[in-house]
Amino acid sequence: MLSRFLLKGVEKQLTPRNASFTGVNGQGTPRHPVNLERNDVGSAYHPRESNRVERLPARDSDHSIQFRLAYLALLLVSRGASERDAVQRAAALDPRSIGVKREALALVLGTVGEQDVIDLLVRNVHHEEKMGMNARCLFRLTAYAMLRLGARGRTRRIEHSLRTIAPIELLPRLEFFLGTLPAFDPTQLLHGLRDSERVALETHHPIWWVNYCFHAFGRTETVELLSSRTRPRYLRVNPLKNRGRTTLPKELGVLAERLTKVPSTPGVYTVAGSLSDFAGFFSSGSFQMQDLASFLAVKSGAPVPGENVLDLCAAPGAKTAAIAQLMKNRGSIVSVDYSRRRMNSWRREVQRLGVKIADPVISDASWLGLRDSFDLVIIDPPCTGTGVFDRNPRMKWHLSPKSVERYSTLQRSFLDSAASLVEKEGRILYCTCSLTLEENEDVVSRFLKSHLEFETRPILEQYGSPGLRGMSDCRRFFPHRDHAAGYFIARLQRTN
Repeated sequence: MLSRFLLKGVEKQLTPRNASFTGVNGQGTPRHPVNLERNDVGSAYHPRESNRVERLPARDSDHSIQFRLAYLALLLVSRGASERDAVQRAAALDPRSIGVKREALALVLGTVGEQDVIDLLVRNVHHEEKMGMNARCLFRLTAYAMLRLGARGRTRRIEHSLRTIAPIELLPRLEFFLGTLPAFDPTQLLHGLRDSERVALETHHPIWWVNYCFHAFGRTETVELLSSRTRPRYLRVNPLKNRGRTTLPKELGVLAERLTKVPSTPGVYTVAGSLSDFAGFFSSGSFQMQDLASFLAVKSGAPVPGENVLDLCAAPGAKTAAIAQLMKNRGSIVSVDYSRRRMNSWRREVQRLGVKIADPVISDASWLGLRDSFDLVIIDPPCTGTGVFDRNPRMKWHLSPKSVERYSTLQRSFLDSAASLVEKEGRILYCTCSLTLEENEDVVSRFLKSHLEFETRPILEQYGSPGLRGMSDCRRFFPHRDHAAGYFIARLQRTN
């Protein structure tokens, strides 16, 4: 969910209003010094294990600008902004930072992703001090940069950059922190903990989520799942802007060497290196970024030219565009989202990608009030996002078991609302980027029990894994197995 925090004034005043700090995990993370011994999960601070850190610019000035941008963005994240949105807003304050956004985002994602262990370290150094968010974000960034990048021989440049960006009143505490870090013994951090506590700290996840995954997937699978750090970036050729073809445009030239075709999925490629080299193709609408699981979800709904499709929770428009491409811009799509701001993003995206058959509706998906009926209804509802923590790590520190319950209740209302809008022999495509049973199999199971006119149908049998709890027609995607977002997909067919 996009933050409502306004960036205005951040460049002048970095101190938040009455900011206070509670334990990051909030679900039982130990507050006593702990020991980071190695076990089958791996050390939490081995330099080779961090895949988020990008190659830093050569010039010291760029280096300092990058750290300042990351620091400002972390302050915004602490107030509710998403990591990418925070970097974009902070970069708007200083034109010099435009060229280092990618590096700053890597710092932000790494710092937030490992925030639990970093905060334990900060508390060990400043355990008796009350700390505002200005200081906390500075020390979080310091700890992450020194322990990750400092191990690569960049200590002096990092220290210089941190001193450059630090508010003057925090410089003495920063010097003390920098002086203390080299003497910190990571082997003080996991000693004497229960197994789930050790796994939580080593994989950087809340204890409640580790315990949940232990119960749902087993310990071995959980460790592999939670230790997974990266997944490919997927690019898809847009046939609406490529003469109806899914092959790479000839104009791509030598850049084609940076793309690897995904087997059995025409037009989908993984991308190596920087996306900025493809900027012209994105601007023209020739390419679209969309995770493989997200595209396969749309594909499993089997939209065809001439159909009437309802796309619920449609913003920012990736699924609407994929539907239109599969329908060859023939038929009609009604795209619904509750947020006017999000629908403005939707308009820009569908216009860029050449979609001509989609109409926007700003409405609550659980109370639509529509009288039309549709061949296909696609429901991609709000969810916990437990399948995409790698791209949005801040969410894992804000979720709880109650969050799962709240989202599943909302999702059931969306499905119930959509049932009456499906044509005879029409279908519903339900999908989430969550891994929880409550938001997926349980939602579909309860729907089927109260709507006997629907049944599941097999989909995507060559991809992913079968659904759990006996729902083998549905499909699950796991990041560590499928190199895609964690996803759940179900196709519900209306019968007579």
